[in-house]
Amino acid sequence: MSDYMENTQDTLSVLSAKELAQVLHLGRDKAYALIKSKGFPSIKLGGRYLVTRKALDEWLGKYEYKSFAI
Repeated sequence: MSDYMENTQDTLSVLSAKELAQVLHLGRDKAYALIKSKGFPSIKLGGRYLVTRKALDEWLGKYEYKSFAI
């Protein structure tokens, strides 16, 4: 394993759409709708949508006490 992977493995946590749905207690369709929505910090690599745990936490903090429509 490279030095980069060893140093970032613990600090960089990436969630798939399925994992995002589990974390936020959403259905699969709602999770994908959220991931594809404007302003949500996701990235598409190949055919997979991903979001970092850090970006998710920051996004949740931004919309705390507010409403976000999907």
